[in-house]
Amino acid sequence: MTRSFGRLGQGLGAALILFATGAQAADPPSRAAAMAAADAAAGLPVAPETGPVCATPPPSGEKLAGDMKLASEGHSVEFSNAGGGDALVKMRHAATSKLAASFYLRSMEEVTVEGVPDGTYRIQYAFGPALAPDCKSFTRIIRARELPEVDDMQTQVIETDDQTEVKRTSVSYELSVTETANVKPISIDAAAFNAE
Repeated sequence: MTRSFGRLGQGLGAALILFATGAQAADPPSRAAAMAAADAAAGLPVAPETGPVCATPPPSGEKLAGDMKLASEGHSVEFSNAGGGDALVKMRHAATSKLAASFYLRSMEEVTVEGVPDGTYRIQYAFGPALAPDCKSFTRIIRARELPEVDDMQTQVIETDDQTEVKRTSVSYELSVTETANVKPISIDAAAFNAE
């Protein structure tokens, strides 16, 4: 099953530009951040971060945080970043919103997470200009979203006279700025995304 994360279209950029225009005299850094966010939402390159950043960014797919213990066998989840900048992807326990796992995913790269244990998970993702010094969060979030539906991943064991069959879930997600998304994600604020 392939699900597309949706469009990072011009709506956010327009909203941020209008917000920044109202605050330009009082808060020039917010205007700059809004302009950078609008550029990112339009798929333009993000200007490099000028403050402290992660000295050695992790490779795409390395688990950064969360209580999920990956096993040698389990479900698989593929994440593909089709552009729009580097991303952080989070899997949360649907019942508690507690962080199960987070992963860094560079632009135009993909990763498959193997050995995901049984559970019901909510997927969130965010784009940002650079990883912060802790190397597991962004210096700032340009856009954060979550998928409207949860993934219920349960191992099924089917016994017959001849064999035992074990079925596990395999899903695929694409982070994309195109307008061809088949799943419409929900915008969330940075605090909700950054929560442990």
